[in-house]
Amino acid sequence: MPQRRRGEALKTAIYDATVEILEQEGYEAVTFQNVAKKANTTRSVLYRYFDNTFHLIYEASRAHVQKNQKWHGTVMDQEFNTGQMRTDLLAMMTYLRENAALFPKNFLSFIYFEQAQGKHRMDGLLPGVIESNIIIMERILARAQERGEAREKIARAAKLLPFELSRYHIFVENRPISDENLIELIDDILLPLYKK
Repeated sequence: MPQRRRGEALKTAIYDATVEILEQEGYEAVTFQNVAKKANTTRSVLYRYFDNTFHLIYEASRAHVQKNQKWHGTVMDQEFNTGQMRTDLLAMMTYLRENAALFPKNFLSFIYFEQAQGKHRMDGLLPGVIESNIIIMERILARAQERGEAREKIARAAKLLPFELSRYHIFVENRPISDENLIELIDDILLPLYKK
């Protein structure tokens, strides 16, 4: 029997086992028993680190994204400052699409399933996500206003629209938004909404 891991090595083994099961067998197969067996640990160890399988899958998926070479930080870490509102919006929406593609297979459908079941597991996370979305849009729009491209008063709902439409494609349509739809969204919906 292989030696049991401890500390960060143990956590990495747990995350890797979780992602492997999630991608190969689906989220229904991610149980503490299955993960413990694959990671060569015990269920009691998993209960020490994680409240439930949702918490385990969420943390393992975040770790999976962050160790991907294509991950360049959170959306909050990005500038999206190209000198024009249209290309700033395009850069931001493209970044959202590419970041979503880094999550393990079956992760986003798992999140959608959990929300659709009324479990509201994301409720504690959503306020922070929404506030960061507002901050990102306010940065883009403030620069556009300085350049005379955008009107001054833009409603909160209008600022959140790019993120909500992006989430719709990911969760409801279960696919990333296409280049063609992205351009249509920006040119036909967002720019007329924000323009001066």
